[in-house]
Amino acid sequence: MALGLKLPTWHGWGLLLPIVPLCAISVLSMQAMGDIREGHWLATETLRQIAYILLGFGGMVAAVLVGYHRIGRFSFLLFGLCLVLLVYLILDRWFPIPLVEPIKGSRRWIRLGQVALQPSELMKIAYVLALAWYLRYRRNYRTLSGLIAPFALTLVPMGIILMQPDLGTVLLFLPVLFAMLFAAGAKVRHLGVIILAGVLALPVFWFKIETYQRLRVTGVFLQSPWIRSQLEQHPELWQALRPAEEEPGRWLSHLREWERKTGYQLVHSKTAVGSGGLFGQGYARGPFVEHDLLPEKHNDFIFATLAHQWGLAGCLVVILCYMVMVVIGMDVATMTRDPFGRLVAVGFATLLGVQTIANIAMTIGLGPVTGVTLPFLSAGGSSLVSSFLSVGLLMSVAQHRPVIIGHEPFEFDEEAEKYGGK
Repeated sequence: MALGLKLPTWHGWGLLLPIVPLCAISVLSMQAMGDIREGHWLATETLRQIAYILLGFGGMVAAVLVGYHRIGRFSFLLFGLCLVLLVYLILDRWFPIPLVEPIKGSRRWIRLGQVALQPSELMKIAYVLALAWYLRYRRNYRTLSGLIAPFALTLVPMGIILMQPDLGTVLLFLPVLFAMLFAAGAKVRHLGVIILAGVLALPVFWFKIETYQRLRVTGVFLQSPWIRSQLEQHPELWQALRPAEEEPGRWLSHLREWERKTGYQLVHSKTAVGSGGLFGQGYARGPFVEHDLLPEKHNDFIFATLAHQWGLAGCLVVILCYMVMVVIGMDVATMTRDPFGRLVAVGFATLLGVQTIANIAMTIGLGPVTGVTLPFLSAGGSSLVSSFLSVGLLMSVAQHRPVIIGHEPFEFDEEAEKYGGK
């Protein structure tokens, strides 16, 4: 089902055009914050980002030319391969594994010479394709027991990625799962029951994650001077969040640790955003750019550096670009009658939207600092390639709409289902 060479549809152009300003802003940001060596006019970070953008663009074009249906046939193979790579990474927790490079205690990358591959980014693509391929013609997920398989398909990679640990990527899976199940026709009451069960299981999840991850979550609330003062006046409130195996005195000291580490990032990020004002400090100007005051300014907190340089106006342009991609992605889903194509479009549109919201919320203090990258803007080869592949597969659905003889996909007769009919 290869598409061959032909011009994009208007949906395709609508997905492609917002990428241009986002990539341009990314390159300009790398140049503004990068280290320019003597005799060079482009920073090393800029050259690296341009190379990754070209690689990602090539992957996007390949996805369009090959076609989402042809790729979908190998979705479970791709999913299995990504699982193997993820397991390979976490084995380094117990045995020295070649090519695995722990960074700040996290095992997320496989080092191949000068290139670092992040399997969790590839897993996001494989997961959406595999889940869409599984759901495309099935009806069993209309029952509560039928949701076990989709959730198993989701929880297995989530559990492995959490062991790296990479909480940010883990948090992206469930919104995509629920969006795709809803689009496929799963019953809302069943999804509500699962959400309620998940909320009730949160205490178990809370005490299973690492201490620094708990600090990142509580950090959203610890920004409030009033909450911090209450914890200092009433230590028993803070102790209530302490895992059973953690020493009381040590756990209380984590309040100060948060202020030194996670709190430092949040305070500086929000200050960088706020000091940008309406139109910003100017390109490559401002103390947070000139004096390297913001940690992870090239990737996790690139939105803060953008706001610092170009202010609210620049932020609105970037947000508008993401909104255009997500809205058009969802429109692509409604336009196609192919069940697999519809689910692919919903999955990738949701993934782009949730990842964008998670990063921006983290930057301005409305969400935990989880290390989620901002699509097309943050530095990083795996993240950029993953974002380009997402848009490429969306464009493929927009370009290629097979003729389906029959009723609209995912339409169900509720009355007939009560009596065992279809």
